Amino acid sequence: MSNISLPCQLLCASASAYAITPTDPSGQYNPLGSDSPFQNQYDAVGFIGDPYIVTADQIEAALVGQTANGIIVAFRGTLPPAMNWDSFFDWLQDFMAPTTSNVNLPGEVHEGFLFALGLLRDGIMDAIRELDPTDSLPIYITGHSKGGGIAPIAAMYFKNAYSLNITQTITFAGPNCGNTDFANTYNETFPNHVRYENYLDIVPLLPPDSEFIALLEAIPDLPTSFVNKLNDMKAYDYQPVGSLMYIDSSAVAKPYSTWEADLLLPVRMAEITEKIVTFDLSAIGDAHHASCGHRYMQGTCSGTTICPV
Repeated sequence: MSNISLPCQLLCASASAYAITPTDPSGQYNPLGSDSPFQNQYDAVGFIGDPYIVTADQIEAALVGQTANGIIVAFRGTLPPAMNWDSFFDWLQDFMAPTTSNVNLPGEVHEGFLFALGLLRDGIMDAIRELDPTDSLPIYITGHSKGGGIAPIAAMYFKNAYSLNITQTITFAGPNCGNTDFANTYNETFPNHVRYENYLDIVPLLPPDSEFIALLEAIPDLPTSFVNKLNDMKAYDYQPVGSLMYIDSSAVAKPYSTWEADLLLPVRMAEITEKIVTFDLSAIGDAHHASCGHRYMQGTCSGTTICPV
């Protein structure tokens, strides 16, 4: 499909990573079954041969494959929650963890995302070396949801620890992954990072900054465990990385400067909070999907014929 843009290709790779099941082994093969809902997106990536599948602990997974553009490393994300109050807040807490440091990273980063990268690191490096033994191909790192939180940490880690040729990182629905020191150095190192975020998707606003924490604390009858988690978050100074490409309610993707993104943030928080307090959790869950029929695909892959009508 010659009309596929790089962001669309990387979103399709991120979606395809969801085809990796918890029991799949590491190795070079097509992870899709015959009835996979990700078949069209997988085909759109344009892999040259089967990609490498890297799995660990039946939880973490990544897809590493070669295309005409270079090598794609796509981290699998977290599946959306069940649409009930308890499950929703349990799911949100998965994204809200302390920060920690590492010798190959500036500042501090989300300890859960760093731990996940540690489990997958060697397998990803082995796959890259098999695909590109001469280190001559550009490398694109991507991921959706939790995968979008791991991706920037991986880009910085692989560049510093292995001197890999990381050409660009593009993420989708990625949560915040590090503090101000990490974000500042990362943005200087990878000034072309783009983060796609969607109307009503709460995950890119997590772990929350102080403004979002204050708004969440105003919601009545929050679970005690969630309130305690918000109190913990205040000290970690999470910040977003890269430049924002925002997909609006009409599925139109538009770039936002830093100051425009800051002005948009309170509006986004109010829209999401309205859905939470009215228990319209299905709208928030739908906003997070990377598959065909949802706005991430509609906004990122506009003008293509990847998804059947």
